[in-house]
Amino acid sequence: MKFFKQHLDSFYFFLSLGFLIGLTCSKFLMSVSLILHALIFILAGNYVLFIKRLQSNQWLFLLLAFWGIHALSLLWTSDLHEGWNALRVRISMVSLPLLYIGTLPFNPRVLNRYVLILMLTITVVISLNVLHYWYLQRQNLALDIRQLSWFGSHIRFGILVVFSGILAFNLWKNKLLSTFWLMAYLVLIGMYTLYSQTLSAYISALFVLLVIAYDVIKPTNYSRIIGVGVIVFIGVLGALIINIIATPSNTCGSFTSSEEAIKAWSLRSDLPMDLLDRKGQRIMRTAERYLCDKGESLTGKSIQNLSQQDILNIENGFTSEHSARGGLLSRIEEIRFELHEATDPNNHSLLQRLEYWKTALAVINDHPLIGVGIGDINREMNNKYKETGSLLTPENRHRSHNMYLTTWMGVGVLGILIMLWGIGYFGWIGYKEHQPMLLAFCAIVFTTMCLEDSFETQAGSSFVGFFIALLCGREGRAAWTTKNY
Repeated sequence: MKFFKQHLDSFYFFLSLGFLIGLTCSKFLMSVSLILHALIFILAGNYVLFIKRLQSNQWLFLLLAFWGIHALSLLWTSDLHEGWNALRVRISMVSLPLLYIGTLPFNPRVLNRYVLILMLTITVVISLNVLHYWYLQRQNLALDIRQLSWFGSHIRFGILVVFSGILAFNLWKNKLLSTFWLMAYLVLIGMYTLYSQTLSAYISALFVLLVIAYDVIKPTNYSRIIGVGVIVFIGVLGALIINIIATPSNTCGSFTSSEEAIKAWSLRSDLPMDLLDRKGQRIMRTAERYLCDKGESLTGKSIQNLSQQDILNIENGFTSEHSARGGLLSRIEEIRFELHEATDPNNHSLLQRLEYWKTALAVINDHPLIGVGIGDINREMNNKYKETGSLLTPENRHRSHNMYLTTWMGVGVLGILIMLWGIGYFGWIGYKEHQPMLLAFCAIVFTTMCLEDSFETQAGSSFVGFFIALLCGREGRAAWTTKNY
């Protein structure tokens, strides 16, 4: 016991560091680190310090209340097993701030070590992801860009990668990272983000860039002029992208002769054209869209002129060379198709999300005040899919993919109010105290929860809980703003 007490800070540092590394690549490492951290605190922790910090961070009680509302909803939940599982997943969002704020030293030197090791870990994981995906492509096994993330959630890792950019910027601002290494790191994560096709990461990157730009130009004499220029540039760029998405592509027809196309295809591929490609789409339609994108006629001769790589792309379900290569253009192309040509929402992420949201709103309309209970969300969503005659197939009938709607469905309007108050309050603190990392974090959490069920997975709940602990507490905010190291 005496040994533990003498080395508490070291134990806490390495265990919290293990959790941070686990965020990038290992749920098991996250779980083990958190459990050991809690056990050491229980056995040899400084309870006086814990209570003192709890009193100086009374917002933690609101965080506990948020989790408590979910626990209380078990009283009107019929599926208790599902309810307990949902509570278990969400507990890291509460336990991490409580545990870390009460145990970590919040020494600026220690916090900067976290960032440096996180940057190094992300660089390694990005390298491994790219090499693994390249191997899958060589083996003709890369069918979905989400396979790029080898170790866990594609979306959550993408958001973490982007958020690490503002942490790296903070090191540079405090002269702990050279301009060369900052730019090299930003280029690395920028290229990876563009290639990953993750909409949540794109939005997060926009906020990180805006916060960095704001922090850089604020002290200058031309801050307002530059700020207006940045806003105009973003507005023009956004308008151009929206215009591209809103403009329907040329309508792609059908083969002039299906028999001729099937015969020509059989000479080039072992997969019959009247079956499905590796993404579960009709090969004939995939081939038609691929030829349309290349500007070729829809004839058997055009199929004969395709390269072997083109044939492989079609077999794998890619409708253009852009989509096979990945990147931002591929994402824009897919959204255009979904909005203007697709009639079946299945296997189209945007159209599926619209179905999720419409169904979730219908459930909320039936239970607006206290929700259906945290354990009955799946059941009520499935019942509403059936009641409304949704076009989604059973395997595609998921939860809302919107944390606000999911929370409202589960625990009612009070849960939404606590969420919005917490994000808004700390966003204001980040702006008022000139804490760019906290400001970016709140903006990212607020927007990505519109597209994802952030607290529904261990990775999402842990990401939010970990950085709440490091950025939102009074001790943490003071440490991040210290200039002299």
